[in-house]
Order: sequence, then C-alpha cells, then structure tokens
Amino acid sequence: MRQLNTKKMLDYWLDLFWQAGNRGEPHAKLMWPERSDIQPAQCRALLGNTFILEQDGPNVNYRLAGTSLCSIYGRELKQESFSEAFVGEDQRSADSWAYRIGLDDYVVLICSLAQTANGQMINLETLLLPLNQNGDAGNRILGITNPCEHPFWLGDEPIVEQSIRSVRILRPWEAPLFPGIADRNNDEFENNQASSHPRTGQPLVTRRSDLNAPSIFAEDHSDTGNVVPIHAPRRVGHLTVIDGGRE
Repeated sequence: MRQLNTKKMLDYWLDLFWQAGNRGEPHAKLMWPERSDIQPAQCRALLGNTFILEQDGPNVNYRLAGTSLCSIYGRELKQESFSEAFVGEDQRSADSWAYRIGLDDYVVLICSLAQTANGQMINLETLLLPLNQNGDAGNRILGITNPCEHPFWLGDEPIVEQSIRSVRILRPWEAPLFPGIADRNNDEFENNQASSHPRTGQPLVTRRSDLNAPSIFAEDHSDTGNVVPIHAPRRVGHLTVIDGGRE
C-alpha cells in the first residue's frame, strides 16, 4: 500500500468498522459498516478515485464511481462490471475477489499493471472494503483505485486493459500494523490494542516491484517509510497472495 490516499480510505473505513460495534474480540462475528454510514463530506478529498460496487447475483458492478477514476478509464463506469478492465484469467480473479468481499473476514488490496491502447503503462492499487446494505452482509463494497504515478498522459489516454500483479489479504482490525496516521482513540489503544482503532500504513507487495507512488491528486502523497514484516506469500493460480493483518 504505497498511496497515502489508499491508507486514508482504510483509516476512514476502520472508523466506521469500530462504530458498527466491533470490539476486536477473537473469533467474534464481524459487523461491517452500513452503506448509509458513508458520509462523503468526511472523505471529500478521496472521492475522485472512490467507488461503490454492488453485488447483483453473480456479478459485481460499479454503482458509483468518482470522476477521476472514470477519467482514467475514459468512460462512465456506472453499471460496468468491476472486472471489465481486466484481461484473461485476471478477469475471473477480479470477479472472484470482489464477490467474496464481505463474506470472509478480510479486506483486499489488489495491485495491477494497466495499459493504454498506445502502450503506455501504469501501476494501480485498488482497495476493496465490505459494506452492508440494510443488514445484508457484503452487498456493497467501498473501494478506491489510485495510480502509482501521475504521467502527463493520464486522463487523456484511457486504460484499455489491466492485469493483476499481486493480491494482499488484510485484517487491519487485529493489530495496529502500521504507524503514521493519527489514532483518535489513543487512550483505549494503550489499554487494549485488540479493541482500539488500528493505525494504517504500508504493507509489502510482491511479484513485481511497485513503481513510484504519487497520488492522482494535486499533491504528491507518496510514502516510502519502513515496510512492515508480513507472512510468506502463497500462490493461488497464477497470482501471489499475501495474507496480512496479523502479527
């Protein structure tokens, strides 16, 4: 997780996660935030690259997508399948990861390599976070896709295909994995880490070294701090999956 805006989205979602009544107790059933809990004004700076996915039977489609994200792909994404931009086996993988969000006890970070029709290439990172819709677990997904650099052509040359380079499974509520973003519950954190508001930061990604990571927003929010140790990666098909979120 190289983008500060990706970390901020995780931090925002974790606020909602704790407000939903989770206490960090081992083996307790997790309660995802409700779609209605999302307040755009609280994450205004992230909205351009933010999206909401909706599960429609076996399909997972964009219900809402920010203007910056639509600009990257050169089209309105609403009602399009989340996996549409991916190619080959990666399309099935993207469908599978998105469909499982909310049904299992993790969130997912997907790192991918995207390409334009003219051969321009850029690395993207996508964070998928489960939401409930009227109590229906995982019916909605809150997500954000951030480019890992900001070349001059981005937004003018649309991405036409995308391949997955790595997938990381995260359980950020289990431990304060990453220092760096302010913890609004410091007293509780010091008394009981398991039930506190976790701090977000930057997990390690494998299979392909990430390129430099400024945000698509006006400021360069790249972060190159210390990488947190993680579990050994494992293979799922042609992908490398890193099971994170535990220490």
